[in-house]
Amino acid sequence: MNHPLLLSGFMATGKSTVGKIVAKKTSRPFFDLDQQIEKGAGCTIAQIFSEKGEAAFREIEQRTLRALLDFDGVAPVISLGGGALIDRPWRVEVLGRTVVVSLEASLPVLIARAKRAASGVRPLLAAHDPEYQITRLLEQRALGYRESHDQICTDELSPAEVAEKVIATWRRDEIAVAAGFSSYCVSIGHNKIATELERKVGSPSGLLFVSDENVAPLHGQGVRNIMAKTSLPHSEVLLPPGEPAKNLQIQAKIYQAAFEARLDRQGLMIGLGGGVVTDMTGFAAATWVRGIRWLGLPTTLLSMVDASVGGKTAVDFSTAKNSVGAFWQPSGVICDVSALKTESERAYRGALSEVIKTALIGDATLLDFLEEKSEEILARDFGVMTEVLDRCVRVKARVVSLDEREAGVRASLNLGHTIGHALESSGGYEELTHGEAVSLGLVAALRLGNQLGVTETPLTERVLQLLERLGLPHRLKANRLEEATQLLGLDKKRAGSEIKFIFCKSAGDVMFKMVSLDDLIRLTPALADRL
Repeated sequence: MNHPLLLSGFMATGKSTVGKIVAKKTSRPFFDLDQQIEKGAGCTIAQIFSEKGEAAFREIEQRTLRALLDFDGVAPVISLGGGALIDRPWRVEVLGRTVVVSLEASLPVLIARAKRAASGVRPLLAAHDPEYQITRLLEQRALGYRESHDQICTDELSPAEVAEKVIATWRRDEIAVAAGFSSYCVSIGHNKIATELERKVGSPSGLLFVSDENVAPLHGQGVRNIMAKTSLPHSEVLLPPGEPAKNLQIQAKIYQAAFEARLDRQGLMIGLGGGVVTDMTGFAAATWVRGIRWLGLPTTLLSMVDASVGGKTAVDFSTAKNSVGAFWQPSGVICDVSALKTESERAYRGALSEVIKTALIGDATLLDFLEEKSEEILARDFGVMTEVLDRCVRVKARVVSLDEREAGVRASLNLGHTIGHALESSGGYEELTHGEAVSLGLVAALRLGNQLGVTETPLTERVLQLLERLGLPHRLKANRLEEATQLLGLDKKRAGSEIKFIFCKSAGDVMFKMVSLDDLIRLTPALADRL
């Protein structure tokens, strides 16, 4: 409960009443945003609407809320006006800094409650047909209310009962991924599968558990316990481990199990494993009976930091990696740091390159944290790794919430991947793991940025020292780099004779720049280490 609690939702859902109860029960300060606006403006909200218009009111509303979020001391409880988070970029920012609970009510209940209030109190209902206005506003705001950490219907609950549910959501302190009506939350911590899985499973018509032959014996008991307790149809399929299994032939095993379990559109798939398993489970869920729910339970550091968020699902086709796939968001994700204890040392260390990348693209203070806690990170300390994962997932959640289909800002997640993928490919996907290739790709991207004058030289040295401290490869061989550079002519980000690169100007600040292949080949010798 370290993040502020915001109560959102339509007017007359009881936000202020519930907020006061929650604040009293948790000994937290309470603020009614509308009251704070009126206090600062020296007039009523109705007057602001009348004299300045809704657009001016929204600016004042956002400015007032931003000031409340810059709090000192314990995190407050804040009740919002019904339209406080209708601006989507602002809503995504707020979701990353707070816990937002949307209170809901059925249309007849809302109409009855709103009519009891004077039109002067509800300026947006000051019309001849308030019922029409309520219906119209609900339709406009429905998606905004869905993009929250939880939604609670207040129709048949007392304010005290609603408050208890709100407090439970606040205590979970999950990370919300804003994906419209497919929004979901990521739960991170120690022993989370045992404590959170049943709630996230909900009440499906059937269950299909997907894992691999290595992971299931180590971490599958929690899922199996839930299946054992249910009378619902359920089944299990174990895939061969590793990237070679990520193809349509093995994918068919999941479909066969779903067919035998008679899994319908109200069914649920649960994917437990690394990126291969979660990718294949998500793709199966996207395509089985044209789409069903699925839960992701990543068990490796790379899959927690990277594949757990964003809804990218795919399998390989021949030599084309991830070429058959779909965007299909999970209905929930659990990152249980307990699973990291069983990951191989090489895979775990390699994945730390993605953690460093995340700090570089969106969290400068995370880079400080990685430097300060490097020993605890290498020891896989549960508390430290919970903090690392929380901050990494918040960065990725923010990026994919703003750009679900990689049309713009989401490309920043590819920092270090352009040359990294080429190095991985030139080694036949056997010499380097993905994480090791990204580590070297980061070095190349930073040094190329130095050459082009867009990256601060001290940042490059700082990252090199951190990579060395964490046991990641950081020395670029000239011959390997030249081989990789030649492969960039086939890169999917190429446009004619140029290729799109992501550069880090400073920690937490990235930019995109087109670089000609000729310039890249010319500059390659300067990127390599003199061995």
